[in-house]
Amino acid sequence: MPELKTGPRAALAVRPYRRWFASQIFSASGTSTQLIGMAWLVAQATGSGIALAGITFAIYLPVLVLGPFAGVLVDRFDRRRLLVWTQVAFIALGTVLAVVTALGYESLPFIYAIGIATGLVNSVDAPARQVYLMDVLDHRLLPSAIGLYEVVMNSARVLGPALAGVLLATVGIVPCFVFNAVSFVPALIALILNRHVVSHREAHAERRARLLDGVRWTLRNPSVIVTLVLASTSGMLFNLTVTLPLITTKTFALDGGVYGTLTAVFGVGALIGAVRATMQTTSPRFRATVSLALGTGLVVILTALAPSVWLFGIGLGLAGAGSIWFIARANAYVQLSAPAPIRGQVMSIWNMALPGMNPFTGLLAGAVADAVSPQAGFGLSGVLYVVIAGVGLLGAAARRRSRTELG
Repeated sequence: MPELKTGPRAALAVRPYRRWFASQIFSASGTSTQLIGMAWLVAQATGSGIALAGITFAIYLPVLVLGPFAGVLVDRFDRRRLLVWTQVAFIALGTVLAVVTALGYESLPFIYAIGIATGLVNSVDAPARQVYLMDVLDHRLLPSAIGLYEVVMNSARVLGPALAGVLLATVGIVPCFVFNAVSFVPALIALILNRHVVSHREAHAERRARLLDGVRWTLRNPSVIVTLVLASTSGMLFNLTVTLPLITTKTFALDGGVYGTLTAVFGVGALIGAVRATMQTTSPRFRATVSLALGTGLVVILTALAPSVWLFGIGLGLAGAGSIWFIARANAYVQLSAPAPIRGQVMSIWNMALPGMNPFTGLLAGAVADAVSPQAGFGLSGVLYVVIAGVGLLGAAARRRSRTELG
């Protein structure tokens, strides 16, 4: 295999990837901006928390239900063309939402319909985006590229809401939707410019994977199952809007300004973790990946037990860094472990776990917060991290011993 320069930013030296990476900054920020706008519409119309939660269910339910079917599309068809169509669909949905809202015809069923349509498109778009990296990059650059993508996503979690706040305060809600529609244009242009990139597709017969081939492969690989369950558990930690407001007000008796600060602290930590993930230059190993989840879980548990807001904030930043670093490594591990003909199906299962399970893990954290305490709701993800990672490591050790004895 020829020598390849590998480093934190080595993937950016590849022009097709550099175009795609730059475009993702806009589209990810646009998505966050539109979600804020949709939530604001629902809050103004209903003032109901359940109605607001309905947006999340509308967007993620198609991802959860259609994952295996979407994966087959990603495996059988050219990823670049699929992504061209999904970008066009996102532009159309943002435009329709902007026009209908500008005309004053928006309603709760309409907003939910936009959410469901967004989820339908995203069920194909999300795995296609991840597998597309294999088309434009040498697989040895994938760990770094996934880390760079996490930098984009975590930057968007800051930039998107900030832009939405400015737009809502100055020119109103419609520009939030207009910006989202326009934000997918750079991605569309990047895909068109990358039209000469040849997909690393296997022979036609090999690519005709059956619907459940990805599920069957996953079920035969305990290490991948453990990694996916841990990724799903991460959604409980990422749903800070469920537990963090309660910890701020009930545990520490502080105001919304502190809540905003704590949220930002987690975001800064997550960004640091994402940058650290870009330094990964080798394919992640299961033991190292799961050990990172185990360490993050211990940090989350200690943070939940913090007696002061200062210690809680420090732990929250460390938890943000560890969780995103783990997610980037876990994503690379699952993607590189999967056989190429069914990689789209496997990454669809990844998206079913995270973010597909987010609404349910968020409800679980909220239920524990109400029944026990806000700290318990927050710390639950840490306990699950430790238990699942511990079982996974013990199981891997037992399998190694068994192979040694058989050998």
